Amino acid sequence: MAADKAVVISPATLSNLGSGFDVFGLALREPFDVIEARRIPEREVIIERIDGRNASTITTDPMHNSAGIAARAVLDRSKADFGVTLTIKKGIRPCSGIGSSGASAAGGACAANALLEVPLSPEEAVYCAARAEGHLSGSYHADNVGPAVMGGFTIIKSYEPFEILRMEPPKDLGVVVTMPDFLVSTGEARKVLPKQVDLKNMVYEVGNASALVLGMCRGDIDLIGRSMRDVVIEPARAPLNPRLREAEAAATKAGAAGAFLGGSGPCVIAVYDMAKNDGKGIAEAVRDIYVNDGIKCDTWVTTWGQGCRRE
Repeated sequence: MAADKAVVISPATLSNLGSGFDVFGLALREPFDVIEARRIPEREVIIERIDGRNASTITTDPMHNSAGIAARAVLDRSKADFGVTLTIKKGIRPCSGIGSSGASAAGGACAANALLEVPLSPEEAVYCAARAEGHLSGSYHADNVGPAVMGGFTIIKSYEPFEILRMEPPKDLGVVVTMPDFLVSTGEARKVLPKQVDLKNMVYEVGNASALVLGMCRGDIDLIGRSMRDVVIEPARAPLNPRLREAEAAATKAGAAGAFLGGSGPCVIAVYDMAKNDGKGIAEAVRDIYVNDGIKCDTWVTTWGQGCRRE
């Protein structure tokens, strides 16, 4: 018998990983959102309450909230004869660059899915969550919702037809997340992307993306870090993210294997080998770049994690 209530923890995620724009994704251990879904007889989706970080800025209209849209997509795809109410506790600040709307979308999809007699596959849940992301950002992409649902490292092999692949990252892959106290909208960040890419730059991106996957397969964290280099997307978005280059350089100097812009920004991400480094010096070095410029920031010293899970 299907449950009448499900509580799902949905993680923050990294998208792009430098060279894999709209293709690569990685789930984090923290921070995360918590989504609760309850079955109701009416065939509708109702968002009862949103608490947590910047909750007052997020709409409870289920037609314009990523968790609500994703839950509706799951119910429609499964032809469910019931609806759900949702409560959302945000642990991930909106406009952060670590998949805030993606975490809500994935959590809404997975919470609704947990109430079905015959749940959708993880790939179908990702597809429903990605549709919610597309509705809000104006661009259908699954690089955040993919790892949020499935965990680990994910690759979007194809959007048409949709195909997502998953693998376990190296166990010692550490991640430092630094979130400056300013906002970068995904929609605005997509407006500045180049419409054409030089062949030389395309070859550079493909080479780095390929090497990053090889590094994941080999467990070579140094190769992973050296392959998180992007000459197409980050340069276009750098003007929206003050002190980005200085923060990346500080992370590398402090021992990071690589550093890159998280999603659209403003989060700066650094990866390191936990067998060689505890990450604290990297976090301090990046934080100092912003604090010395009068910008407050939050920091997480963490690692990769699993996808949405029942609480």
